[in-house]
Amino acid sequence: MAATLAVAICLTACQTPNDIAMRIGVAPEGAVKLRALETRRYDTTDQTAILSAATQTLQDLGFTLTESSSEVGVLVASKQRDAEEAGEVAGQVALTIAMALLGSYHNPDWAKDQTIVVTLVTTPIANSKQVDVRVSFDRIIQTKNGLSRAELIQDPEIYREFFTKLSGGVFLEGHEI
Repeated sequence: MAATLAVAICLTACQTPNDIAMRIGVAPEGAVKLRALETRRYDTTDQTAILSAATQTLQDLGFTLTESSSEVGVLVASKQRDAEEAGEVAGQVALTIAMALLGSYHNPDWAKDQTIVVTLVTTPIANSKQVDVRVSFDRIIQTKNGLSRAELIQDPEIYREFFTKLSGGVFLEGHEI
């Protein structure tokens, strides 16, 4: 047991939090791919119309606007959802039973609730009549035992669906429909 603990301490000492932070973005193709997923360009200079369409789109998707600044082109919205999955619960129960059979205690924990947070930023393109819209979807998961963790949602379908609906809203705003 002491040897395992010593090895674990040595291995964790090999990487500091700063080392991990410095590696973020090392794979530029991943960052570029994510940015492409999160960003669309619109042929307009009317950021207010885009923010209005984005607000309506987010509300249609069940989000509640929590922050807004039209001066800098930022929207933040969120919604609460259940995060409990039968497979995760069953796995934790099985692990608890297995650990008990081995004479050890395991406190089962699984995702209980989640808050999905959307951040949208508009950026006018210099010397053009276009605006970039970048949106990110994150989720903050609360577990049964009160722990939490944050995850970036990278499902391309979610971003496609959002931008399809936003494009329809921008069209309606542009034509005052």
